[in-house]
Amino acid sequence: MVTWFPPDVDWLKLNTDGSLADDRGGYGAVIRNDRAEFLIGLAGRLDLPSINLLELKAIEKGIWLGIQLGASHLWVESDSTTALAWIHGKGNAPWSSFRSLRSIHHGLQQLQGWKASHIYREGNSPADLAASFQLTRGETTFYLENLWNEIREAMDQDRKMEGYLRKS
Repeated sequence: MVTWFPPDVDWLKLNTDGSLADDRGGYGAVIRNDRAEFLIGLAGRLDLPSINLLELKAIEKGIWLGIQLGASHLWVESDSTTALAWIHGKGNAPWSSFRSLRSIHHGLQQLQGWKASHIYREGNSPADLAASFQLTRGETTFYLENLWNEIREAMDQDRKMEGYLRKS
């Protein structure tokens, strides 16, 4: 079972995902508070050559969205071990990722505290849905009032901490 956990008190949690299908790329980010309440999200379409760059772009966009929201402590959670390694200075990040990495590190420096961790795709469902929905449009910021039903249902399951079956 893969279970999503809320952040500590006074922290926000950012879940991100990138999606690539038929040469169309999408990214999604969802921010929730310590009570697992949805605060804001975004989804966008971007033509980038690799899934790893889309995952990194989702993290970058999400961090800055959190900063705009007034976050002082941010837990970044992604299903991309590669993007997380690049953020931590591990692995061989391609030159095409440097602008996003620089922006991510600049954003993280503005926070009082941050951490980044991996979650399997099954536990990252709201961000995964957001990234997949935007494969045909530009960028959209969404709020509770215009939250897509599929994302709302996935977050309800997260809040109940029911978990998701891990697919092999």
